[in-house]
Amino acid sequence: MQTIVSCGIKVFAEMLKRCVGGELCMGSRCLIELENPILRLGKSGNILYVISGKKFIKVDSNTGEILQKAEVFAKDSKTRRFIVDKDVIYCRDFYRLYKIDAETMEIISRWELGSDLSSDICALGSDETNIYASIRNGGFAVINKSSGEVKTYAVSDSSIWDMIVSDRIYAGSVDGNLYVIDKAGFKVLDSKPIHKKNLKSLLLEGDVIYTASQDLSIAKVNKNTLDVIDRKKRCHNKMFYIAGIWQDCLVTVSPPCGEMKVWNKSDFSLYRTVNRGNWDSFIDGDRLYEKADNRIVCTDLDGGICFGWS
Repeated sequence: MQTIVSCGIKVFAEMLKRCVGGELCMGSRCLIELENPILRLGKSGNILYVISGKKFIKVDSNTGEILQKAEVFAKDSKTRRFIVDKDVIYCRDFYRLYKIDAETMEIISRWELGSDLSSDICALGSDETNIYASIRNGGFAVINKSSGEVKTYAVSDSSIWDMIVSDRIYAGSVDGNLYVIDKAGFKVLDSKPIHKKNLKSLLLEGDVIYTASQDLSIAKVNKNTLDVIDRKKRCHNKMFYIAGIWQDCLVTVSPPCGEMKVWNKSDFSLYRTVNRGNWDSFIDGDRLYEKADNRIVCTDLDGGICFGWS
């Protein structure tokens, strides 16, 4: 089994290495080329959601066909980020939060959760009942999806830029702390300093939380105890994030460095550095999705299809 896993890491890294300079390797394809640069990229089901300029665009994740596009916003903005929650898109823009019907692509509701850049929205999450928005300087806004009622809470002394919404909320702060928040009463149940600087990227797999920080390290944390299982320092020379996990590979991307790194998630040993890296890359199932200017590139990672494994 270990031989097969190691082989998977090697083949994955070699595939990424060959996909530089605009050349697509075996298993990779330019899914679509749009007219304008892509600001944000996300996925729900078989649909890719794209923000490009003032438009939201829906793209079939298998064929690259444009399913729908609509000019949702009146003005351009570089700060927009979104999550897709079933049939609704929640999109943040500074301190404003928009609720957009994913079918009609029309704005249904909007909330002003702050008043200026000192109270803008940093991260979004959701569950069956609520939308969770972290506010700069440690606040949280909890919005009931049915009623639209907003409740606010103070959680941290520093801003929270990423969160995982699971049985509880796991949130990483600018000061490097990992917080565990009870969703019912919205009280902090536990917190621990995992990093020395901004804990900006989180990924949950089973009972393990993988973290990435601006102190340039990654860590593996026990979800239940917050004990650090393993740590790797000096992963990149500049800011980076976690793009996802495939088999035994943990992939991190540093856009300022223009690089992607493939790690063995078991012991954080580095297999290869790939000389390319953009924001919003992510692994979904057996595929890696990346945006490059106005293109979406899709790489099939499934060994049985791409690598000749039986």
